[in-house]
Amino acid sequence: MSQWPPPPDLESLRELFAAADVEGLIADDCPIDEYDPEAKHFLDLTKGWKTANFTSEYILPVLIKLFEEQFPNQRPGGLEKQKHLAQQIERFFGPAAQPQTRQSS
Repeated sequence: MSQWPPPPDLESLRELFAAADVEGLIADDCPIDEYDPEAKHFLDLTKGWKTANFTSEYILPVLIKLFEEQFPNQRPGGLEKQKHLAQQIERFFGPAAQPQTRQSS
């Protein structure tokens, strides 16, 4: 029997990080994979977390530190986008996660 909700996977995190576009780089015509290193780093930092820890309360501090390290001169509005990203990660991988289906591009 498979675990529900599933633990975060790199592909899903890449999609969530790109959609959040915290620094507005994709909006500025950077490649869609611009945040892949941050998604990978987040996955590494949270590997082994229990589902109960995938809430905004636990996720947001990790994202804040991650983005501060990667982007020392953050753009205005970054914190709000980080909060939204934390909420999306919680929505997909947190304790209240519901089955989702990906839409084809």
